[in-house]
Parts: sequence; structure tokens; C-alpha cells
Amino acid sequence: MDPVAGGIVKEELLEQPQDGAPRPMEGLHEAGPPPFLTKTYDLVEDPSTDQVLSWSRAGNSFVVWDPHVFAEVLLPRLFKHSNFSSFVRQLNTYLDGQDTGRSTYRNQIVLF
Repeated sequence: MDPVAGGIVKEELLEQPQDGAPRPMEGLHEAGPPPFLTKTYDLVEDPSTDQVLSWSRAGNSFVVWDPHVFAEVLLPRLFKHSNFSSFVRQLNTYLDGQDTGRSTYRNQIVLF
């Protein structure tokens, strides 16, 4: 296949909207929250998971009420593992170096 058509490089053809509709490549390089944080936020925000984890009363952290169900049922839905410790370890990579006021409560994870 010829990479040049009428002086337009193939990549330019991909970037030009034909009908004004968004192109799949649009927004690909835009900055946004990491997928891990987005998935975690969505999980905490979902009212159907409130028996297992929910926002704290202050709304600046979330509490894992049932770590066993969280690890065995919820984690595998969004992540490639079911290990609570691995989840906390990964979350800590986003919290390190920040003054988070981390809770001394075992299952409460302070985010903001």
C-alpha cells in the first residue's frame, strides 16, 4: 500500500475527520489520571460496593470494610490479581511523598 496519497502522509489521513466524528486517535496522548486510580475511584464510587468499601464520613478517604470480599470478588473484576496487599502497595506508589495524613486504622486508606 502506498503511504502517500496525493501528497498526504498516511498518518495525516488518519487524523483528518471525514464526517466531524471523533477519531480513535484523538485524546490518546492527553494527560489524565492513571488507570489504576481511575479504576479505584470508580470502585469506591459505585454504590453497589458500599458493603465492602465506601468513602469515609469526611469523604477524604475510603474504608475497606471487608478485605476478604474486596480481594476475592472486587479486585479481580478490575485488576489482574486478587491480592489486597498488592493493591495497597500499588496505591502507596501514588501516595508516597505526599502529606496524606494516612490513617492508623488498618483498612482505611486516606486519599486526599
